[in-house]
Amino acid sequence: MNKNIKHIIFDLDGTLLDSMPVWKNTGQTYLERHHLPVPSNLRSILKTQTLPESAAYFREHLGAKQSVEEICNEVISYVSDQYAHYIPLKSHARDFLEQERKKGTKMCILTASEASYIHLALDRLKITPYFEFIATCTEIGANKDDPRVFRAMMEKLGGTQEDTAVFEDACYAVKGAKAAGLQVVAVYDAMTEKDIPEIQAAADQYIHSYTELLEKE
Repeated sequence: MNKNIKHIIFDLDGTLLDSMPVWKNTGQTYLERHHLPVPSNLRSILKTQTLPESAAYFREHLGAKQSVEEICNEVISYVSDQYAHYIPLKSHARDFLEQERKKGTKMCILTASEASYIHLALDRLKITPYFEFIATCTEIGANKDDPRVFRAMMEKLGGTQEDTAVFEDACYAVKGAKAAGLQVVAVYDAMTEKDIPEIQAAADQYIHSYTELLEKE
């Protein structure tokens, strides 16, 4: 990672939290529970969407009868329990956060997940104090394929293109951050394994573990 970095925008799921296994089959489980068709490319469709967008997709394209709000509530009920009690941090993520805090790096979270459940995990894991703020794509009203989202977070942190890095695991978000002119550190997650060559080509740095970024004392 560039030594000039003084601001970091973190993704949450798959980057700081080892939460992607929870999401892997959530959409499929909902559709099967309601006897709705499951497209073969469902995961690729949902991976860039917020939960309300996914719920709208279920209604408009797959025949879901519940309202967007009802679909979201059903999914969130299951997911919230996982965030509140089970989802762990990625290995050595806390060590890296502590290292950067001691250096004075200003950090925030930008996530496509929803505030209603992510704070359950952040508070349980006691990492909320590391961040200046926590923003969701739903609150902002835009997705991470839009470079303007990353520029807005950079400006809110007080950073510049030269001193701000983005940590991401998803290919579309890596590309969005690069289009914003920011340095991108891509973090390995098993859910994005098939995209690794494309992610590596787009990112400035690719890590399998935060241990690669820990400085020797």
